[in-house]
Amino acid sequence: MKTFRFSILILFSICIFSCTVNKQLKQLNLEAQAAYQTNDFNAAIIAYDEIIRIKTESNREVEGNIYQNAGLAAWEEKQTSKTIDYLEKAKQTSSATAKTYTTLAKAYLEIDNLSREINNLEDYLEKYPDGEELTQVKAQLFLAYAKSANWEKAEMLWHLLDSKYHSEVKMLSGYMKVNGGLGKEDKMNKLANQLLKMDRNNTDALETLALYYYRTAEERYQNEMKAYESNRTNRQYKQLLDALEEINANFRTSRDYFERLYKLNPDSRFASYLGNIYTRFDNKKQADYYYRLAKEK
Repeated sequence: MKTFRFSILILFSICIFSCTVNKQLKQLNLEAQAAYQTNDFNAAIIAYDEIIRIKTESNREVEGNIYQNAGLAAWEEKQTSKTIDYLEKAKQTSSATAKTYTTLAKAYLEIDNLSREINNLEDYLEKYPDGEELTQVKAQLFLAYAKSANWEKAEMLWHLLDSKYHSEVKMLSGYMKVNGGLGKEDKMNKLANQLLKMDRNNTDALETLALYYYRTAEERYQNEMKAYESNRTNRQYKQLLDALEEINANFRTSRDYFERLYKLNPDSRFASYLGNIYTRFDNKKQADYYYRLAKEK
């Protein structure tokens, strides 16, 4: 009889506890929804966090829309890690929306996780080909392709972008790199010059042109010197002298770009290139100066 009464008491306690928890969850849901709808995202995320904690600790299922709204609220509050955690869980449910994918893509961009950023952008294009954020998604995906050296995909996507992006510095810079990656040097250089007209201190364009003229000069120099070393005739020597005029002109152009670039961004790589160029000019003083700078950085 005592055992029966004890069991009844336990069941009654469980029932009371369950009712209390349900009441608490209902109230938290109301608070979370009200806060979310009035853009009070800080209050919303606090309420959603508590709902998720209670349900997880009591082994209850957390509904997809809870993870969805919690993730979006977390993004508004600049809580990137929590955004990713909750929205990845929302993605596994039917509550996921176009916003789930675009927000995750932005969050992964923020933490520089290129592969996951690209995955979410591609998923968006596949699932929502007429989505409201289609234009922005294509632009973000293009930049992600360019950054990850997916040259062919970036090239194809460039022609599908809204025309307004074709005149943006950031996008043109990405397209310049794409053309360089595809070996289209003429187009790459044309874009670099176009960028410098828009922004004379564009470091991407300056580096592109500096490296192009350096490689052109250095490769020609090596080839002409090798030809002369293997055939030391007056005719070959004259050919070398003639070639050196063009070679030095390219080195000077490269030097000018690298010196502008180094003032804007004193990177040791640029100092090393300048040291190499002044070595080609037999200017030991300047060469040593830049080599010292390269070692200091």
